[in-house]
Amino acid sequence: MTMRTAHLLDLPAQLEAAIGAAAGDMEAGRDLPEHLVRELRDSGALRLLTPRELGGFEAPLETVLQVYEGFGRLDASAGWIVWNANWGFIGALLDEPGNARIWGAGPEPVFAASSMVGTAVPCDGGYRLSGHWKLVSGINHADWFAAAAYIKDGDNVLLTDDGMLDVRFFMLRREQLSVKDTWHSSGLRGSGSHSVMVEDAVVPGDLVARVDVPARVQRPRYQGYIPSLVVPGCSAVVLGVARSAIEETTALVVSKRTMTGGTLAASAHTQTVIARSEAALQAARLLLLAAARDLDLAGENAAPVTLELRAALRAAMSHAAQTSRDVLTAMYELGSSASIYQGNSVERLFRDGMVALQHHNHSAAFFESVGRVRLGMAPTLPVF
Repeated sequence: MTMRTAHLLDLPAQLEAAIGAAAGDMEAGRDLPEHLVRELRDSGALRLLTPRELGGFEAPLETVLQVYEGFGRLDASAGWIVWNANWGFIGALLDEPGNARIWGAGPEPVFAASSMVGTAVPCDGGYRLSGHWKLVSGINHADWFAAAAYIKDGDNVLLTDDGMLDVRFFMLRREQLSVKDTWHSSGLRGSGSHSVMVEDAVVPGDLVARVDVPARVQRPRYQGYIPSLVVPGCSAVVLGVARSAIEETTALVVSKRTMTGGTLAASAHTQTVIARSEAALQAARLLLLAAARDLDLAGENAAPVTLELRAALRAAMSHAAQTSRDVLTAMYELGSSASIYQGNSVERLFRDGMVALQHHNHSAAFFESVGRVRLGMAPTLPVF
């Protein structure tokens, strides 16, 4: 970590008061308030991965994950938006004319993205894009939407030179899409994860990015496997949520009385569960950061980001997800009847964390693919 990026770890603390003050509005409004998005943008929290020449920090993945974790510890929805809005790395993939369209005028752009895939067909000067992308967190505040799409020729999906499906990222302006209000969820309510509809939108070629070719910016952060800059962020957020659940439950059990007149904290069971949960969560956190550090080092040493490195990151993500789920459940149970009431912090953390853990990236099925890589076989699911 350099002096340039070390201060990024302080960003969650700098915004803690603003995020705390907005908590009620997030729940009621099913989105982040506009003023909080502006504060996040102005603080630099949304340009962690943006190239330096575009005003970004170009921070190591290990640092970025720690920032996401810090925001998740404060509020799951705020952390989720910070993660999904950090698409500034697209500037390392696009040519300069495309970057000029996005960064050329006005305030710093705010991004949103989805892991779902639409379809695009070539046309004069670019592509015509159509699709339905669900669960697009923060879309109501986004200036640009990064839409993944297959390239099609008639009914056929085209392949890249190495035989993979040709999936590219298309940058759409806000006015090129429509948002359908679909986010009525049990948790993570403040993330505004609505659906996006696009029908036959024309996207110029200089706003289309490929990940199967080397990035235009020839620096360490962008010379590895680009999806690794995106995918593990959700796991860092849930680690922060689980950490906050331990902290809030610890405060709760010190004061909550049992039927025999003592406190829950005096119970050997409570003490054991707290200790085991803290140890397990810290171990999962360190594993995820170590896997991210290995990818950072590969970029810095101009070494290939191998399938084994990517599988190790995926394994760390799945382990972090499973551990966070176990911790959230344990804390909810320790809170006893207090955990069921709205307004109790453990109740909200449990809801938020469990919804975040439903993300496809946290599927336990990825363990099988990681095991196959370890055994020298092809993964059944992509390890990113």
